[in-house]
Amino acid sequence: MTSNVTLLGIVGGSASGKTCLAEEIARQHAGSGTYVLSEDDYYVDAGNMPGFDPKRFNFDEPASKDHDLLLAHLEALKSGQPIEAPLYDFTTHCRREETQFLTPAPLVVIEGLHLLSSTAISHVLDLSVFVDADRDVRFQRRLTRDVAERGRQPDFVKHQFETLVDPMHVAHVEPQKVQADLIIENMGAPDFTQLAEPVLARLKDQ
Repeated sequence: MTSNVTLLGIVGGSASGKTCLAEEIARQHAGSGTYVLSEDDYYVDAGNMPGFDPKRFNFDEPASKDHDLLLAHLEALKSGQPIEAPLYDFTTHCRREETQFLTPAPLVVIEGLHLLSSTAISHVLDLSVFVDADRDVRFQRRLTRDVAERGRQPDFVKHQFETLVDPMHVAHVEPQKVQADLIIENMGAPDFTQLAEPVLARLKDQ
């Protein structure tokens, strides 16, 4: 498949910093129309499933994502076609009625937990990056984010992390590291301008 669209996939654990890295790379390429496509927006429409219980539903395994739709959209962008990307509401756990109209760009950055767990998606990416951060760092970042941005209670965040997020990280996220073209360590106070430098260098080489 030939295309003028480069697909950059950024993978990492929950609160590893992958979203901020993706946004920094997009910022530095803003003049060319680069944007970030989030795998989180491709969660299955869980809130509308019969008997759905957010305390029991496993949001941290690859099956929670609609990878077929994401793959179809990435292939469409590579072939020069626009897409209607879904938008996910983390409060209701449902897709919103509105979608986001996106057109192909020279660089499209896709970030998420499970991109490389799909063989088909990993093959369509032109460059893949794994953002690495240890367990304690990721937990503290997730706790701060989920309470402030997603309306979660601290006890719920802690329970979810210990019973689902971390075990699923070990089972499904960490194994993707060996598949990535590039590994970026983000263990301390992050400087995303600096963290983006090796990724930007690889993009130039390609």
